[in-house]
Amino acid sequence: MLRAPPAMLQLAAAVVLAAACRPAPREGQPAAADAAGAPLSAADQAAIRAADTAFSTAAGAGDAAGLAAMYVPDASLMPPNAATVQGREAIQKFWGGFVDAYQVNITVTAEEVEGHGDLAYSRGRYTLGLTPKAKGAAPIRDEGKFLEILRRQPDGTWRYAVDMYSSDLPVPK
Repeated sequence: MLRAPPAMLQLAAAVVLAAACRPAPREGQPAAADAAGAPLSAADQAAIRAADTAFSTAAGAGDAAGLAAMYVPDASLMPPNAATVQGREAIQKFWGGFVDAYQVNITVTAEEVEGHGDLAYSRGRYTLGLTPKAKGAAPIRDEGKFLEILRRQPDGTWRYAVDMYSSDLPVPK
């Protein structure tokens, strides 16, 4: 009969113990096995699409505070040709510059919404019309794509954690 060396038995015991030892979940958090969560429900997907509609509505109303409220407090906004804008306050200031200078008309169309648990992403297209509030300035039109990462909030709403967009139009010369 073959016997395993004592070192092998100790190693096997250590592996079994390590696999069995998991930290207890903190109160209010799912167990580690449930951390990934279930796939998004149809209601979650609809709520994420509704967040994009609320964003478009706030932009059209010139409501920088309403736009910023669509983001989690530590969100990142990644506009094209600019540095990342970090945090809700800075994001409100960024969008405030847009709505102060332009009447904004934006349509956001999510082509894909996926996720699990409290984390999701939305990928899609936008069309943007900016009518300058200053007399004599020409309107601006843009179209492009976006990628958003969203987090479900304790109240069940979805907010942007990362928002990145870029134009499909050539850079003006």
